[in-house]
Amino acid sequence: MWTPLCAIVFLVVIVSPLAETSSIRRRKSIRLQLSDYLSYDGVMSYLDRLAIAHSDRVTLKEVGRSYENRALKLVMITNGDGRQGKRVIFLDAALHAREWMTPAAALYAINKLVVEFEENAHLLADFDWHIMPLVNPDGYEYSRSKDRYWRNTRTPNGGGCFGTNLNRNFEVGWAEGFPELKDPCDENYAGNEPFSEVESRTVRDIMHSLVESERAVMYLSLHTANRSVFYPWVYESTPVPNQGEHDEIAKYVADQIFQSTGTVIKPRQAAQYSGTFGGTSMDYAYKVGFPLSFVFEMSGTGGDHVEYKFFPPTWDIRRLADESWTGIRAFGEKVIEIYPPSRQLKPSQIQRLTGSASRNWGLSSMVGTTTLLLVYFTNNFVSH
Repeated sequence: MWTPLCAIVFLVVIVSPLAETSSIRRRKSIRLQLSDYLSYDGVMSYLDRLAIAHSDRVTLKEVGRSYENRALKLVMITNGDGRQGKRVIFLDAALHAREWMTPAAALYAINKLVVEFEENAHLLADFDWHIMPLVNPDGYEYSRSKDRYWRNTRTPNGGGCFGTNLNRNFEVGWAEGFPELKDPCDENYAGNEPFSEVESRTVRDIMHSLVESERAVMYLSLHTANRSVFYPWVYESTPVPNQGEHDEIAKYVADQIFQSTGTVIKPRQAAQYSGTFGGTSMDYAYKVGFPLSFVFEMSGTGGDHVEYKFFPPTWDIRRLADESWTGIRAFGEKVIEIYPPSRQLKPSQIQRLTGSASRNWGLSSMVGTTTLLLVYFTNNFVSH
């Protein structure tokens, strides 16, 4: 009788503190590497380790698979208070493969919200953040290894042509605007139909899920390197009903960045910049029920004042990621101010959608979490 009891006491007294110490050590070991552009595997490894080390506030979901069978992962960040149904800011990056700074900026934002939580807790008090840092992993890896200017996915189109432009593949105004949208060999190719790409369908399903659950407030898509904040519409030149709110937020973001770094960011309705065309994720998010929808075209200008556009030198990654975080944080602060929980969303902004997300989100989350926990215990109690 006493022997098993002593064993239990020993486990509680000795093993539990060891596990706690190991957990603290693992938390401290999570470092975001910004001395070079991370590979797809590097991005996934960082997210996996972060989700294990901060399992109380981070849920990592595999929400789909790319054409070449790479995992599409969504990082769901909360403050850990257990409150359900908070409003959500949904951010994505790397719809365009060659825009290497966008995954870096998305990971930097994740790091700020999770690892540096204490100084950014106000951004998570009443909102959750859902971040998809690498929407187009196939194109991203092809850009890194074969053709750095590659922009699209890697699906075959026939005739020796490959890839669809994900930011032309959404349903609103699809294939409208200019002839290249219908050319399967062009980098603007919109696909053979709306949502022909699994990657755009995955983003669509996340949008639908958030709108249907009445949590959707802002969609923010990261791009480079136009130094602009765009808001709808792109497919037509008429203003959206709440253009004033969009303009206020865009100007606030631009002002915060200018005050911090001196970089000039242009706030404007997208159609006023380069004309009208369809198929963008920003227009789609607004159309299906996000009250606010933006594209943040980050800077590609180096510290030496050279315009590098998509490929800033590696020594500038951290500086540009930090500048982009200034903008992302400003988006969050202004959105929280304008859309607090006490403000009801207008019924017209919540469109009931059908046939949206077919996958079992709860089961996916359970499987992912179980796998991460198995890795954690294996590393801590087998390897050590």
